[in-house]
Amino acid sequence: MKKSTLEKKWKRLTLADNFIFCKVMSDNLDLCQELLEALLNIKIEEIKLVNFEHTVNADYFDKSIRLDVYVKDISGKSYDIEMQTTNKKNLGKRARYYQSLVDFSNLKAGQNYED
Repeated sequence: MKKSTLEKKWKRLTLADNFIFCKVMSDNLDLCQELLEALLNIKIEEIKLVNFEHTVNADYFDKSIRLDVYVKDISGKSYDIEMQTTNKKNLGKRARYYQSLVDFSNLKAGQNYED
């Protein structure tokens, strides 16, 4: 691909692009925290990056998920931040599945569900 074509593509990128979104959110945790606080209408003391493009597998044969930006606050509460740019008409079920796998990967045997 020509350099000029790549430059044009680069200039058209926005925060909705997966690479840009993950890079901005993971490199700027203060901005990421501010976004979470605004969206959820809560106050978060501090967050730390767990991973971006984080994959969670429940079992070898199960459908895995890839979390765009996965952070935790200092109390251990997890936040998954996703950039959704297309309407696949299954967002509710997809969100439920993602949340269940995040819970699955965080809760250990005998741990309280409130955790």
